[in-house]
Amino acid sequence: MKYKKFDPRLQNKVKEEARKLSEEPYRYEELKGHLNGIRSYHFGYENTEYRIAYRIVEDKNRIEIVLVKTRRNFYQILRRVLR
Repeated sequence: MKYKKFDPRLQNKVKEEARKLSEEPYRYEELKGHLNGIRSYHFGYENTEYRIAYRIVEDKNRIEIVLVKTRRNFYQILRRVLR
């Protein structure tokens, strides 16, 4: 699922949630195994659970969002994105 394909209200929600997680990026779960270095942030929107996969870019003092998608098949798609 590409961010630009989200409806405008969901895009705004993603921006809002990304702002929240950027305030405390180390607070959220770091994934394990092949996904090491990626963190996962969860949020709900209109009765659907979404996840934001991101990494912390230390030298630039910012986060990089890797994937925003519903919970369904999230980790399988994330693995493909990271190849």
